[in-house]
Amino acid sequence: MKRAYYLITALALFATVVFNSCKKDAEPDPNQPKITLSSEKFLGKSGQELEVTVNVTSPNGLSALLITKGVNLKPDNTFGTAGVLKVAGTGSTLTYIFKYTLQPEEVDKLVGFNFRVEDSKGLASEKDFTLNTTVSAAQLLYSYKWNLKSKMWQKNPPIENITDCEKDDAFLFNRDRTMSVNYGTSACTFDGFNVYDGWSLSDDEKELTITYHALFNPAQITNDKYKVISLTKEKLVMSITYDLTAFGETDHELFVFTYESSGR
Repeated sequence: MKRAYYLITALALFATVVFNSCKKDAEPDPNQPKITLSSEKFLGKSGQELEVTVNVTSPNGLSALLITKGVNLKPDNTFGTAGVLKVAGTGSTLTYIFKYTLQPEEVDKLVGFNFRVEDSKGLASEKDFTLNTTVSAAQLLYSYKWNLKSKMWQKNPPIENITDCEKDDAFLFNRDRTMSVNYGTSACTFDGFNVYDGWSLSDDEKELTITYHALFNPAQITNDKYKVISLTKEKLVMSITYDLTAFGETDHELFVFTYESSGR
């Protein structure tokens, strides 16, 4: 009976020691560095810039903030220096603004950043950030050649206004926001009288501005503003209003242009 009592007592003591040991191990080191991010995930379009505020506290003194990047769960060794962006710091606190431009090459890929803080005693903490990039309207525009297929004058009923010499026109929107027009083999009479300088999209991707100047009068600059009706990798549809009072029409004649894409 005594032996059973001692056995039960020993087991109880052992359980108490184990419990207290686990409890002690579970308690975080009060000097452990801490890292927080203003957000831990982002969904955006190619060309967009993200901004994350990184706050670090390190009671033992900060050694370094290390940022690594992965694409589809594989390290990206082109990021930073040999795959690591090192942010130097001193003292016990650090606030760092991390900026990154979403890359066209990373559309529909899983991109992740790891933020790791290390202190002077070898203690460390880390946080992960996930980025998802979708294709932007700008990327669609500069990825293809856009061939003019229709120019509908929105009369009642609408009238197809494209001429034979326009049917082989193609627009090239470049990534650097320059552009050009290829008039094909059947150029119209006044083709080339306008020199195309560039293009831009509004932040909401609903307005495309095309800028050009007159060949014989460079100071005469025009900004045509088109409403983007739809844009996919196959087709671009947009509209613009022209002032045709000089031709006996109104000052708000609406035209809808349709383009189809092909390889550049």
